[in-house]
Amino acid sequence: MQFKYHVAFNKFCHIISFMFCHVISFIFCFTYLIFLRTSEYFGIPSPPEVTCTAMMIMVLKMVGLAYEVNIHALKLASTDESDKLKEIYSRINPSFFDIFQYSFCYAGILVGPYYKYRTYDDTFHKPYSSSVPHTSFLKKRILVVPLYSCLYLLCDYFFPLSLASSSEIWEYPFLYRVFYVWPWFFSFRMRIYVAFVLGECICINLGLGAYPEKCATQPGGGPTNLSALQEIEKDPKSFKIITYNFETIRCMNEIASEFKPTIREGIRYWNMTVQYWLAMYIYRKTAASKPIKMVVTMFVSAIWHGVRPGYYLSLLGTPLLLISEIEVEKAFRKHASEIQQKIYDFVWYFVKMQSVSYMDLDSEHTSMLE
Repeated sequence: MQFKYHVAFNKFCHIISFMFCHVISFIFCFTYLIFLRTSEYFGIPSPPEVTCTAMMIMVLKMVGLAYEVNIHALKLASTDESDKLKEIYSRINPSFFDIFQYSFCYAGILVGPYYKYRTYDDTFHKPYSSSVPHTSFLKKRILVVPLYSCLYLLCDYFFPLSLASSSEIWEYPFLYRVFYVWPWFFSFRMRIYVAFVLGECICINLGLGAYPEKCATQPGGGPTNLSALQEIEKDPKSFKIITYNFETIRCMNEIASEFKPTIREGIRYWNMTVQYWLAMYIYRKTAASKPIKMVVTMFVSAIWHGVRPGYYLSLLGTPLLLISEIEVEKAFRKHASEIQQKIYDFVWYFVKMQSVSYMDLDSEHTSMLE
């Protein structure tokens, strides 16, 4: 009888650990990240910037892994037949050393992308992994790096951010000062593109994040068409002839982010793997109305980015911009003619670029002042 109680108690603790591990991981990881960035206030020297950058990615990985364990436990307990296939492809059982290797994996440790533990595990255990022609993908993706690098260097030379924080800026005409953020923000975007594309290239070179194209992969999330993936895995002869992609580890869709006319579309295609993490583990898990969910999501994003006031000023202003954009679109674009819609898109693209330029300047300028 005592043995039965002991087994039942262990089973209860096991279930409880699955049910709450994501909450505990979230609280611990973000508390430690905040402490790391404010350590100088406690008499502890601030760690190097590279340490904080690596810690940002590790926080996403560890919290995301805990959510993966929690989600798999819920799928395992579900009686819904549609969840059975999802349970199979979300099944993970990492050991301590597996978690250690995943968290410190060199692919994405500094600039991203974020990828799930399941994606990391698939790299070494999927039967088609050795058939992926990752070299051709690597060559294609890295081609844009010289272009972005040159554009960044040119723009940074002619429009340095240091001018914005100096007294010399007041010697220039008013309109020059207003639109100075455009070339500077362009320079910032090129720098980010270089970093993220190189981060993607490291993953591609490792073969991390490769899945058959039929699986409809999602940046950060992996395959969404699991039945297609299951069929492919049952046919080893098709491994060398099917088409693959690395969308799972794609951080940026530069063309869409640059030229889509709305703020929400620009955000959607910017740092897509982190957007997935925020959408899946913060936005969808917050039981509230859409405006509140957006505020909570952006607040978590601000904490993740840092403790400087500029992050909170810029990111917490995003929900207001998104809500305003939706209402303006309903009022002016929804029932407009095709020509009027094109005029609206052109005008709103200007509003979008001006808004996000100033929002980003908040965080970068605060960083420079410190």
